Amino acid sequence: MNQLPLDFHHLGLAVKAPEQATRFLEGLGYVGDSPIFDPLQRVNLRMFRAAPMPSVELIWPGTEPSPIDNIVLKHGSAIYHACYTTRDVPEALRQIRASGLKVLELSPPTPAVLFGGQRVSFYSVTGFGIIEIIDVASS
Repeated sequence: MNQLPLDFHHLGLAVKAPEQATRFLEGLGYVGDSPIFDPLQRVNLRMFRAAPMPSVELIWPGTEPSPIDNIVLKHGSAIYHACYTTRDVPEALRQIRASGLKVLELSPPTPAVLFGGQRVSFYSVTGFGIIEIIDVASS
């Protein structure tokens, strides 16, 4: 049973270019939304869904430096974050820390084009990795 006020939303896949990952996801039966550009995060995005599999957010660089540049430079492509939704980001972070884990903010809450302006933030959770949190109360 989930003891944290977080609900799974998607996996984030960073790539240098979207074509091959798109072919693979479509081969698995995923259907992609239209690609969009997020000017605040400076990345291109496309959400893929295929029930009952987890949704996958495909992320690739725009023309300006972006937060994923180092990931694609080092790995080429990598699933680098798990995304969760919550109605109370501070409480979710408090509960993660109360469980004995360290949480470091990587990116403060920022409106996200892909999620209709809901604020997203990124954190590194010691022993787990990078998580994105969508603040569903911010819409």
